[in-house]
Amino acid sequence: MSKKKLRKNGIDEENLFSLINDDPRLANSVPVDETIQTNLNDLFKVVGTSDEKIDRLESAPYSYWRMTFNQLFKNPMAIACIVILFLILFFTIFGPMIHYYAPVVIENGVVKQGVTFTTNAGYLGPNSVNWFGVCGENMGSWFKGTDMWSCVWDGTRLSLLLGTVVAVIQIILGIAIGAAWGYFRWLDPILIEFRNFVNNIPTLLLDIMLMQYFSPYMKQYGFWIIVFLLSALGWIGLAGFVRNQIIIIRNREYNIASQTLGSRSITMINHNLLPYLVSVIVTVVSTAIPAAISSEVGLAFFNLSFKISDGDITLGQVLTKAVSGYAWLDNPYLLLGPLIVMVPMTIAFFYLGLALADATDPKSHR
Repeated sequence: MSKKKLRKNGIDEENLFSLINDDPRLANSVPVDETIQTNLNDLFKVVGTSDEKIDRLESAPYSYWRMTFNQLFKNPMAIACIVILFLILFFTIFGPMIHYYAPVVIENGVVKQGVTFTTNAGYLGPNSVNWFGVCGENMGSWFKGTDMWSCVWDGTRLSLLLGTVVAVIQIILGIAIGAAWGYFRWLDPILIEFRNFVNNIPTLLLDIMLMQYFSPYMKQYGFWIIVFLLSALGWIGLAGFVRNQIIIIRNREYNIASQTLGSRSITMINHNLLPYLVSVIVTVVSTAIPAAISSEVGLAFFNLSFKISDGDITLGQVLTKAVSGYAWLDNPYLLLGPLIVMVPMTIAFFYLGLALADATDPKSHR
């Protein structure tokens, strides 16, 4: 019955249940309100409450970095790369301690320890005494006759240290300058012109000019001069990449909302922009150390790196000296030592960077 008809007949809605219950036809039936209450009791059952469990979470609180490392260590390729890098680092530190021999001379196929290399000496490949063989005459007066194993790991130590320092400087400068470059629009024309100017200068010519200027100080400050040479302009590529990514996400809704609410620029960059780019930046950064080592190899090829006479050996110098002349064509073992370290190290850094980029992507988390 509609509400209008109820009002027309003088029946109030509140008395509807009482009129139904007073109907003589329902004298032996259960009242409507009791029936409703009975149904409610059947449908819902109070099981009690517990103050101890009211705030308990069913799962552990979300942690970005914990989930990142969980994802990373589930990747077999990442585990293999970490093992390779650990082994290289181990032998870099303890390799010469495990197996070291002083410069040798080979006369008529006989290995003589601790004597000066003579013109009658030849080449000797890997053997039970010299695991990577012996440096040949083509490698110069300083290297010839020296145990290749010792040279390789001594050179790897300095190259890895140099590559790490250069990579850290390039990463810090590249991310900081790139983020400011992409966020502050007034910096864009200045840094673009600077990048264009630097890119038009031949890198080799610039390196030769700087090394000519710093050559008197190489013996005392050689390490930091090479660090400066490799990192002074090496950040430009990463900065340009970060700048492009910042421009893409700078004007998204949540960033505009933060600006409207009065967030400072440094807060916007640190909390809104850079965290979003972690997985993208990691992919580029993963090649920074092997790229720095490869750059030093290029400098060594043009004799712009450390001076061997000062006792500073790098992996690039060993590799460069090994391929000088044509002796390595008849004695390919000369390349074995440097390449057996450089190639796995470069591949391990590359694939570890890809795995870490996937692990830092929040979309791969729960």
